[in-house]
Amino acid sequence: MNKNSNFNFKYKIINKIILYLLLSISFFFFTYLSIPKFLNYTPELIEESLRKNSGFNIKNISSINYRIFPSPRLRVYGSNLELEENVLKVQGSEIDIILDPLNLIHNQKLHYNTLLVKGGSTNIKINKINHLLNQIKKNKKKITFKKNNIIILRESKKLFEINNSIIRINSENNVQQLKINGLLLNYKIYFLFKNNPESKSNITLKVPDLDVSTNISFENKNNFKSFEGLVNFEILNNFFQFNFIKTKNITINNGFIRNNLINSSFEGEVNLKPYFSFDLDLKPTKANIKELFSIIQKNYFSEDSQNLEIIKKMNGSLNFKTMFKGNLIFKNREILFQNFKTGKEDPIFFDAKISEFGEKGKIKFNLLKNIQYKENLTKELKIAGFINPYSSKVIFEQVLIDKKIFNKKKIKNYEKKFKNEVINISLNGIFNEKKMNNFFKNFSN
Repeated sequence: MNKNSNFNFKYKIINKIILYLLLSISFFFFTYLSIPKFLNYTPELIEESLRKNSGFNIKNISSINYRIFPSPRLRVYGSNLELEENVLKVQGSEIDIILDPLNLIHNQKLHYNTLLVKGGSTNIKINKINHLLNQIKKNKKKITFKKNNIIILRESKKLFEINNSIIRINSENNVQQLKINGLLLNYKIYFLFKNNPESKSNITLKVPDLDVSTNISFENKNNFKSFEGLVNFEILNNFFQFNFIKTKNITINNGFIRNNLINSSFEGEVNLKPYFSFDLDLKPTKANIKELFSIIQKNYFSEDSQNLEIIKKMNGSLNFKTMFKGNLIFKNREILFQNFKTGKEDPIFFDAKISEFGEKGKIKFNLLKNIQYKENLTKELKIAGFINPYSSKVIFEQVLIDKKIFNKKKIKNYEKKFKNEVINISLNGIFNEKKMNNFFKNFSN
């Protein structure tokens, strides 16, 4: 009996001690966490700390509120954030500074682990992306954006927007990372930038619903003012790979494109300033010209032609070197085919120009062909006219043999023969070498 009483008494004593300890720890813990509520975190202190640790300039702070839950933090109201060089600007967001729990009682310095930005929008200037990457490299703290809209700008013009995004910027073991998840045109997008000073930096971009996958590995020099690396890009079974060197311009070498329509190597230069332009040499080993033309005809020469503005805004040159030769030039809202040569043993030479698209669009052309009419003698045939891809019609405006101009009646007869012998019901007959050579035999008599 006495033994049981002693045991119960000891048990109660132990429970009381444990309870007192728990209450003491809880009181101490709660008191410790509550101390910052009585400290004076000034806007100047917050501004200095964010600028030093994350490169952010914080402006227009209206009030500062300390909160214990869900973790000790300062909530800053009425403020805007800007990265140095004005490469990134945050507006209309709720900003939480997640404090370091081990350093809550220091009010002379602001010790924090994470900067949390909720809601609002973030403007990023694409022409200052080098500065942004450099700031990420310098960042010492974790930065998280939630339910934020990212607006990508070129100068002051909006290029595109990523909605409902989650952005994470952190630095661990001297490796900096920028992660973005969000919606681009209602499609899920994933972006990762990883900077490792001891090896190459990497950029990964994925849009799964559009079958887009990009991986870029590069070495940066002069604080991201110049780059050298490798790009792998895949979209809808179209694969691109190339090495690049970025200084003032982008130099591309060892490039390769592969899809169901064309296999080709390429190299050249791409300029980003003062406007986007390119000068690329292509050496195709395979090209399904008939299918390529059918796609162009459907997308750019129909009643509901789309993406015409993209074509009209392109500036540059594609220079073909192998299967066929010539320069495809995009300039002043026009497309020019200059000095084209198809066929090796019995070539056709032509120039062409596209200045209008849609159902009224035309391809104006000048064709030159040497016609053999005796064993060692040839005639020079020239045909000028235009193609209407929408109606699949070819119109001859002028025909010359050895500079002798045919009359209108004769031209119409040859135009009719071309329609019956080559076109029939499809413009793809133009790319049938046998049909074309049979038509040219009409001029050998």
